[in-house]
Amino acid sequence: MANVLLESTLEALDTEGDVVLRWRRDQFTRLGFDPVDSRLLAESPADLGLARRLCAGGCSVDLAFRILA
Repeated sequence: MANVLLESTLEALDTEGDVVLRWRRDQFTRLGFDPVDSRLLAESPADLGLARRLCAGGCSVDLAFRILA
């Protein structure tokens, strides 16, 4: 019985990687990228800091995506 409870508890916990991935996806979305592009960028080694600088400098999200991807 304890094993069943422990396994269900562990499955409910997010890994650190999952948390970071969701945070990155949220950050790209807040910059104006659509949900699909945000997910793709979050899962890639795209530089979030560069994305922020590009968007703050007036770069369109379409061009920023092409630069980052």
